[in-house]
Amino acid sequence: QILIGIFCILSVTSVFAQKTEDMYVMRHSSEGDLYFIRPIQFSSADSKAELSYDITHLSTKDTASVKMTIYETTLVRVDSVALVSNGKRFLCDDVASIYKEKDKKLWAHRFDCPFPYQAVKSAMTADQAPTVTVYTNKSTLSYTMTANKWAKLRLRFSDIFMLIDESKRN
Repeated sequence: QILIGIFCILSVTSVFAQKTEDMYVMRHSSEGDLYFIRPIQFSSADSKAELSYDITHLSTKDTASVKMTIYETTLVRVDSVALVSNGKRFLCDDVASIYKEKDKKLWAHRFDCPFPYQAVKSAMTADQAPTVTVYTNKSTLSYTMTANKWAKLRLRFSDIFMLIDESKRN
């Protein structure tokens, strides 16, 4: 009966455990190890708007490319993006527009922001969810994640950034 109990606990744990491997892809290249962290969703404070972002990092570089998508009722120009975590604010004012397209009633705005790798790592492994603030020519939009969701996600981010840091040492 003890073995059955242990088996049941392990089965339940494996069902609810989240695999870090599902969150990222790593490829070797002649320039270093390329990491792609799959899209994550943040919501605005009123949960009426979402921001989707993914992270790409080449282990030999000091920056991480954070590609984001926001949805707005009108066309906007994204001027800059701030990543705020643990009282620190990292600003990207080198925003590159990737595309703008209409999706039903909303405009999808996809853009890329290079941030220092250490800033992204710090924000994505912090105890509290970071805030992403998008400054457009028409408004300022802020997005984050609930504490419960972030607590689970942060542990997975910690593992991924530990792997990235290890590849930088080799």
